[in-house]
Amino acid sequence: MTTTEAPAPGDSGLRERKKQQTRAAIHRSALELVTDRGLAGVTVEEICAAAGVSPRTFFNYFPSKGNAALGLPATTVPDPARATFLAGAGTLVSDLCDLVAQTVTLPEDRRRMKSLVQARPEMVPTMLQWMAEARSAIVEVAAERTDAEAARTAVTLVMAAVIEVAHRFSVASRDELADRLRGVVAEMGRLAAV
Repeated sequence: MTTTEAPAPGDSGLRERKKQQTRAAIHRSALELVTDRGLAGVTVEEICAAAGVSPRTFFNYFPSKGNAALGLPATTVPDPARATFLAGAGTLVSDLCDLVAQTVTLPEDRRRMKSLVQARPEMVPTMLQWMAEARSAIVEVAAERTDAEAARTAVTLVMAAVIEVAHRFSVASRDELADRLRGVVAEMGRLAAV
């Protein structure tokens, strides 16, 4: 296909499936190697060799070998989600639930992730760093809609709900994640009133 041709129908779907397959292969390889040998006992190059990708490809999907093992991609707020949030018609927290759901990618195999963290406690800082980076990216956007203190507090509430949702549920879509986040936030509010 030349650069002037429009993509054939289904090409973008095929590209997305290939991306998902590549991401999954990197994650599987990293998870297996880190589980067996620990984070310090594995190199990015070894993960790449096991997954059949180059280091450049690796870093297109994950910022570090720890993130790859846990299945935690870098967190960036998608432009459409940011625009929708900033134009928000709902309450700050409800709209943040949607923003977080569109921004944060929960690992698909959380059971294996939990097992890895239990078996390899050196993975905890990677998980905490990922949460901190996600929180920071979302606070930055939230502060464009409200003051900095309210943004930090509201994002902290919703990110706490993310942790609870990850423990309780398997979600099939970003819309379902947003709904689950709103439900847990509502539950937190009820408990705070007791």
